[in-house]
Amino acid sequence: MMEGSRQVETSRLEAYWREQLRLIITLLVIWFAVTYLHPPFAASLNKIKILTGFPLGYWLSSQFSITVYVILIFVYALTMNRVIDKKYGFEEE
Repeated sequence: MMEGSRQVETSRLEAYWREQLRLIITLLVIWFAVTYLHPPFAASLNKIKILTGFPLGYWLSSQFSITVYVILIFVYALTMNRVIDKKYGFEEE
């Protein structure tokens, strides 16, 4: 009887970590794309001016990237607190 509940708890923890790892990998792929995909094209992108005359390559690396990083932090925190922790019974009071 005790062994059965321990096995259920172990499988619940493994599912929790699998889902958390899936979220982390997804967010890391977005982080990688935002960080490393546009610099090789920066010279070409800088020929395009946006808003008040900023070069697009500069804007992507200075404003857009930082904005995306902050959004990724919020997405991780909200998803963990409101979805994954609640789904597996690890929510805080």
